[in-house]
Amino acid sequence: MNIREYYQKTSNSNFHASWISLVLAIVFFICHAFTIIPGNILLITAPFIFLSIAQFVSHRIYENRIKELPIELIETNTSLLQTEHVLLTFMPAPTLRLLLFAPNGSLLGEIRDLNMKWFMWMVPNFLSMLLPKRYELVNHEGHLLAKYYIKRGLFNKVTILDHQGGVIGFYQENKSLVKINGMIYKFDGTEWMPVQTSGSLTSFEIKTKEGEKVVSYQEGWMPLEWGKRFKTNTPILTFSSNVEESPKIIIFGFCAATLNHRSN
Repeated sequence: MNIREYYQKTSNSNFHASWISLVLAIVFFICHAFTIIPGNILLITAPFIFLSIAQFVSHRIYENRIKELPIELIETNTSLLQTEHVLLTFMPAPTLRLLLFAPNGSLLGEIRDLNMKWFMWMVPNFLSMLLPKRYELVNHEGHLLAKYYIKRGLFNKVTILDHQGGVIGFYQENKSLVKINGMIYKFDGTEWMPVQTSGSLTSFEIKTKEGEKVVSYQEGWMPLEWGKRFKTNTPILTFSSNVEESPKIIIFGFCAATLNHRSN
């Protein structure tokens, strides 16, 4: 997959959702006409009509985005764990499905929920955030790179495992409702990378306790060349050049835990 295919799938998903919402509004209107459903028909159908319009507008936006993409997209075999810049995009899904792209628009990998059940569409985001989760990190060929186990509760407690099931780190979030405070630990429980950022998660850096920069996260700005392929507010992870694979896996786990509410 590349960024063009991602936009196409998202456009199709929004188009189908638009029609489903419209059909539901029509069904409720017919049921009301035959006195099967009582009440104010405008109050009943308005949410579905507005949702249908919003989804159709989103469908058109992605269609136009596809037309604006460069004709040729460069494919790459670069490893996800060897890439310095990684752009994060969210697929329509009942829970987290986070696609990881290279700046040239080629897919590097994916973080996805192992409990991708249909009924999760019915669970509100505020409730989903409280449930335990199991994510996996795979490369562009679908090969497993890591697993993330998140305990239930409002504040994230994440166990990070490599592709063989060995623990390589932990993330523990402290209790705060206005900002994100936490600590990333090594596999032996040693404090490693403190995390302090605002709850908006638009820009932050993560450094080791010794002050060595590991990664930066940025939304709202990107180089002009990248902007030809990605939306302006696409999140970007930029790793320091000397960061090894294990810390990168852990950072992806931190992102999965803190961005799960942006899954759809």
